[in-house]
Amino acid sequence: MVTNVSASRLNILIVEDDGDTAEVVCAVLNSAGFRAVSVDNGSAALNEISQQTPDLVLLDINLPDINGIEVLKSVRSHSFLPMIVLSGYGRDRDRVLALEAGADDYMAKPFSPEELVARVKALLRRVEWTPKPETHLQVRQLKLDMSRRQASIRGQRLRLTPIEYGILLALMRSAGQVVTHEELLRVVWGDEYADNGDYSVVRVNISRLRQKLEDNPRRPTYVVTVPGRGYWMPIHYR
Repeated sequence: MVTNVSASRLNILIVEDDGDTAEVVCAVLNSAGFRAVSVDNGSAALNEISQQTPDLVLLDINLPDINGIEVLKSVRSHSFLPMIVLSGYGRDRDRVLALEAGADDYMAKPFSPEELVARVKALLRRVEWTPKPETHLQVRQLKLDMSRRQASIRGQRLRLTPIEYGILLALMRSAGQVVTHEELLRVVWGDEYADNGDYSVVRVNISRLRQKLEDNPRRPTYVVTVPGRGYWMPIHYR
């Protein structure tokens, strides 16, 4: 469990079947102050996650035994462990598939060491961040306990990934007002995302959040689209 945004003492698991790539990524992260270890297949990754509980996982999609997306789905069935998917393909479809399966972020190879470290640190900051001085927010039947990082609706607890939690927090803190795509990107993902103007990561995570929030995700009442601008959460809804 992440308790400090500093890299010190945080364990990162790299799941990568290419030995040269794994070695370079480990070296970059170790140099940044993390404890990085690697495995080269999906089965070993699932075992390592179960036994060692790393603070974050970098997961390649193309693995020799189990597809990385399946590894991701397996982990997400019982854990909200921060996970960044790595892929040799920059195709939008692969990115969407990874995000829909529960990835917190997606990086296409090749990437710079600086970008890798920045993405890892940004995700770890989002996981640990608890805003002050607020402790509770409520919009109609939706409640958010920030001290515990827990959300519930109609008395039922929601199982949210760190990204989904961040989106929900941003919308609830601005309930009754439009939160633009750029604002969501900046608050939840960071400045580097807001600057590139790619909203697909927002749309995919909004869709996943609606599946958990709404009685009818096709006709949302909690996360409502404002075409061309962003999203808003109505305080009252008839």
